[in-house]
Amino acid sequence: MLKKIMAMACALCLTTAVFASCGDTSEGGSSEAATTTTKAAESAAEEASSEEAAAAESKAEEETSAEESKAEEGGDSAASDLPYIDEVTGLECFKPDPDYKAVTEFKGYDAFLMFADSEWFWSNFSGQGYPEDLRADGAYGVDADVTGDGTYTVSITKDSIAAQDAVTGAYNPQVLLDENEGVVFPANGATVFCVDITGICDGTMTDTGEETKKGDQKKFTDEENYGVNKKARGKYTGQEISVTVDSIKADGKDVEFDDAKIVKGNIESDNNCYRLEIYNEYGKGKEDPAIDKSKLMFSQSLEVTFTITGLDKEDGAAEGDTAEATEEAVESAAE
Repeated sequence: MLKKIMAMACALCLTTAVFASCGDTSEGGSSEAATTTTKAAESAAEEASSEEAAAAESKAEEETSAEESKAEEGGDSAASDLPYIDEVTGLECFKPDPDYKAVTEFKGYDAFLMFADSEWFWSNFSGQGYPEDLRADGAYGVDADVTGDGTYTVSITKDSIAAQDAVTGAYNPQVLLDENEGVVFPANGATVFCVDITGICDGTMTDTGEETKKGDQKKFTDEENYGVNKKARGKYTGQEISVTVDSIKADGKDVEFDDAKIVKGNIESDNNCYRLEIYNEYGKGKEDPAIDKSKLMFSQSLEVTFTITGLDKEDGAAEGDTAEATEEAVESAAE
């Protein structure tokens, strides 16, 4: 635009010069022509200056609008990247992995973590290896395949608890999800917290070592799939088996517990499971709890690691067990 004004000024000079040399011999005529030319140049200069100002103002408005739009987009992105914190527990909530797949094949005894928090959320009450007619409540845990004496880990994770039951296809009705963010709300407290090792017991002795009367013995079937069928007769009374809880972890952090207070054995009257009752609002575990349930909170995983001894060598693996593989599965699910 400045070049345009300079060009007009040059044109004015040239025009004046032309008028001076070729103009009317009358002084009055020469003066009038010069005056007219000067006004025209001033008008053109004003018009050019006005156009330049309008263009600059328009460009500034466009840049401002673009910056505001970018800032708004950035603000939305930043907001979505913020962690979702549960107001009750203060824990960060996470989205479950939609591609999670449970392991449902077991060579030995299906051990699973039975759990429900204080509001019955994060519930899991069946083994992943159970047949469809024995998993009415759904199976949503990361189970261990107990194939012999050794150390094993069972767990529930944000991925397993929110996945479909691998056999029935049903989603867990006891999982609380945020509809907008798609995250799983944390577990808080405990109503039931046990480990069931399916298929161990034959029903001839109670958890306290008392022999059951013949008429009171459990009516088990003689099916050979007792490792995944809690209604089939196991091979042990339960008294020859020893199980020690090595650790309890919530979101990977150690939870204090007293192993001596954990009720162990064939506790329930209708199945072959060897149970580790860590806490049970409806059982013996409530009387003198092994944990402080009020401090139990987690948003990613709850796991129990235990060591079992007393199993026959033919029950499972030779050298080494599946504990290491199970722990790797737990870590992968928690991630």
